[in-house]
Amino acid sequence: MSLNLLLTAAGTGTGYAYALAQSRWFPQIALFTADTSPAELVSASLFSRRHLVLPPSNAADYFGLLESVLLAHALDVYIPLIDLEVSAAAARREQLSARVACNGLDFCNAALAKSCYGDWLDVDGVRVPQLVRDEALQASGRIVAKRDGGFGGRATRVLDGPHQVAHYREEGWELYEYIDGDEFTVDCFPLTGSVLTSVRQRLEVKSGVCSKARILRDPLLDRLAAFLVERFALSEPFCFQTRRAQGVHYLIDINPRLGAGSAMSALNGTDFFAAHLAVLVGEDPGEYLRSRFRECIVTRQYTEYLMDAVE
Repeated sequence: MSLNLLLTAAGTGTGYAYALAQSRWFPQIALFTADTSPAELVSASLFSRRHLVLPPSNAADYFGLLESVLLAHALDVYIPLIDLEVSAAAARREQLSARVACNGLDFCNAALAKSCYGDWLDVDGVRVPQLVRDEALQASGRIVAKRDGGFGGRATRVLDGPHQVAHYREEGWELYEYIDGDEFTVDCFPLTGSVLTSVRQRLEVKSGVCSKARILRDPLLDRLAAFLVERFALSEPFCFQTRRAQGVHYLIDINPRLGAGSAMSALNGTDFFAAHLAVLVGEDPGEYLRSRFRECIVTRQYTEYLMDAVE
């Protein structure tokens, strides 16, 4: 089945990974990319039929402009890739002319409200970091500041003591205990009655980006993934992060979509991007979800592209 597909926030690593999967496996998909940056600054645009420049997704007229784009190019499917846009798109699913390929609004809102994970999480062996209250600050060591609704390193700060706390609290950041342990990212693909996962343990991080990871199996994280799929009736791929200390996993973040690091799982045979595109064109996603090894190491380098110069 052929279709016209729009990726917004195509300048992200996630957008690039989707574009690469389309170019490798799905010639029947006509890819359109969109970003706040022009084509020459977006590597994914090299694989697209047309690149569109749109305002930030929080602009007042964003979804009006987006709907005009969907109609003008007869786009069948739209995949948003920034968490706040995913949530906003989920809320407008019935108002847009293209299929919105994202999870439901209740899950998006739950993922964004990081300070409320403990209100609904119910998996033995999994906890959430405790919120740090004023009276506990003097006794605390390192503290993590996070914004609800944020994603990635731009919305997370590790504070070394109480002297840094006042500013972040005044700016509306939530403060959490610091969990000193290994960090894991779990890529998840809901299937009928089950969920397929790829667990990545971070071994090296450079400038907030994981450059070396160990792919392994963890039954507890599989149970957490299954809980999320059942709790929120999920049908689209997503990922979440935990930290493990003293044998306990602490849920620290949920993304209602795949992440750039999911490309590391793809190298081991579980290509969640290709599997998602397969579902959209009516093919079996299982063809792209066959892991090569139960445990392996994946290292990450970068690819350079020569883009057209702009006069």
